[in-house]
Amino acid sequence: MINRSTLRNMTYWTIIIIGCGWLLYIGKSLILPLLFSCLFAIFLMPLTKFYKKRIKFLWVSILLAFLTILIPLSGILLLFSFQLVEMIENLPSIANQVEAGVAKIIVTLESLNPFKQFKASELINENIDNIAKGPIQSIGSGLLTSSELILSMSLTFLYTYFLLYYKNSFKNFIIYQFKRYKRNDIKDTLLQIKKTVQGYITGLGIVILILTVLNSIGLYFIGIKYPIFWGALGGMLAIIPYIGSILGGLLPFLYALSTTDTTWQPVAILIYYTSIQQIEGNFITPNVIGSKININPLVAILSLVFFGSFWGIGGIILSLPLISVARIILEQFDETRAISMLLSADIRENQSKFSNLLPGQNEQHFLLPEDEGYTEEVK
Repeated sequence: MINRSTLRNMTYWTIIIIGCGWLLYIGKSLILPLLFSCLFAIFLMPLTKFYKKRIKFLWVSILLAFLTILIPLSGILLLFSFQLVEMIENLPSIANQVEAGVAKIIVTLESLNPFKQFKASELINENIDNIAKGPIQSIGSGLLTSSELILSMSLTFLYTYFLLYYKNSFKNFIIYQFKRYKRNDIKDTLLQIKKTVQGYITGLGIVILILTVLNSIGLYFIGIKYPIFWGALGGMLAIIPYIGSILGGLLPFLYALSTTDTTWQPVAILIYYTSIQQIEGNFITPNVIGSKININPLVAILSLVFFGSFWGIGGIILSLPLISVARIILEQFDETRAISMLLSADIRENQSKFSNLLPGQNEQHFLLPEDEGYTEEVK
């Protein structure tokens, strides 16, 4: 039977989880910019440190770090601006053409269906707007709601600036919340989180850029209209693991199916995107991002669904870095180390190690030095 102490702890943690979930949901407008600013601040730390060695004033170093990232991005957007404006004006027609591609596939499949009493069109037509138009209309609404976007970006940049400006104070505050003998471990944990986030953002940016270039070049030579738009969309969807690459190839395929009179172009898109996906999954992502995240696929998908249901597209983007940071933190405490192992990508290799974490086994492993006599200061 469960004793009162255990039941009380379970009730306590249940209330905390429900309360935190409710706060995360209603505080979206505050929490999302803050989380993005945390990631952005961690990413800009090396640049800020680089300029700080050469410039006396910290605020100037932070602004230069911002400009180092924003100027190249602005140049890239300027190069794509003409096609971007034309694409935004034609988003409704693009969505209708993708919908026509879906309808064309449905008709073809029904003609090959031996069970004539079962009509897929009756099931799919009710949701065809969500299937075909949803992703594109979401992009359009995100681009066109400029006031909300500008406000969120302004808050993110403002938060990022102050996080970088008060970085050492925040770091020392976190470290000094723990006993002396744990402070070096906490410093190592913070360093590991910093390296993980920096490696992930840098690697993801490189992967998106490579996929955008490869997709755009392939679609241009295949003869599909708006190759840069479809190529950039496929590159950006790489943020969503396992599903993004498939969706990034499916949308231009459906568009080509309804706008071209030939069969070879949609088929060429399928073949080309399948090849790119194999190259990306087996060579580009493993070599560029590597094992920075160290999250197994099941947990990755669950985190995408969980954070996406709370915060939409922003939650999807944040899901992997957040769950990766959570895994690193859980790994530092004996009570939660088993959960960290459960989240990791090498869970199959570590399955025999769970027995070492059971109560009463290998207890000597968990002995910590006494707090008294530990005199090393935090730098």
